[in-house]
Amino acid sequence: MSSTWRNGSNFGLSEGPEIVPVEGWSAPLTAMIAAAMGFLAVLTLVAAMAADRLATEWRADLAGVATVRVSAPPDEMDDKVRTVLEVLRTTPGIAEIRVLSQGDQAELLAPWLGTDAGIDDLPLPQLIDVSLDGAGPDAKSLRDRLALTLEGVTYDDHAAWRAPLAATANALERLAIGATVLVLFAAGAMVVLASRATLAANRRVIEVVRLIGAEDRYIASAFVRRLTLRAFIGATLGTLAACLALWLLPVIEADAAFGVALSPDQTGWLRVIIGVPIASGLVAWISARVATRSVLARLP
Repeated sequence: MSSTWRNGSNFGLSEGPEIVPVEGWSAPLTAMIAAAMGFLAVLTLVAAMAADRLATEWRADLAGVATVRVSAPPDEMDDKVRTVLEVLRTTPGIAEIRVLSQGDQAELLAPWLGTDAGIDDLPLPQLIDVSLDGAGPDAKSLRDRLALTLEGVTYDDHAAWRAPLAATANALERLAIGATVLVLFAAGAMVVLASRATLAANRRVIEVVRLIGAEDRYIASAFVRRLTLRAFIGATLGTLAACLALWLLPVIEADAAFGVALSPDQTGWLRVIIGVPIASGLVAWISARVATRSVLARLP
């Protein structure tokens, strides 16, 4: 019997945790806090994935395209547009040119002005969509060439606001990842506190099993297994609750301005459903192991 108490590896999950009380405030509280942490971890992780998709979509939408805006009185617009097209066709680095129709321009303005804004009566400039070849033309040279040829023509390669948008999305992604790390850190701190409270509440039990030959390794493994199991179950329940809440969210229209769906794709769902409980359980196991061994080492 002495060798059994000394070797914690001889005990299964059902035998090892017998010295840990099943009832008491620490058991449900540990599971509830783990569930809350799992819920928050899912939300922050999903937000990080959504920010990554947002940055990717913004880069993809704005890279390789430019816009030329032609402003002129209605009776001069066609001549100016023809001249601009001749300049663009002879400019290296431009792959394709498309003059937007009135309907195309109305569709671009619809998210801001609505579909019944009556823009047909407005003196709108003529927009020309330019697809770039590789790095595209030298923007400064093309602007100077257009300025020498015509007045009221603007070439915009979107560089002035493309980089800030991508930087903002990347910053949101880093912020969400940092929040996820903080949630896991808080979960670890919670397990440390629960471990200390459980060990303090069972100090007499620990003294007794020590007297009959149990080593600290066995005692620690008993507490660690029970605390890890509680945290894993709680984190799993919190993960499922968060996934259900995300699944019930309304879907953002794909063509909405700067719209991006918050819910992840199938691969993202697998990462969340599998990764969050496992990560929470691993954090709980490490935290409980460190805390229990630290406390047991200080007990007389």
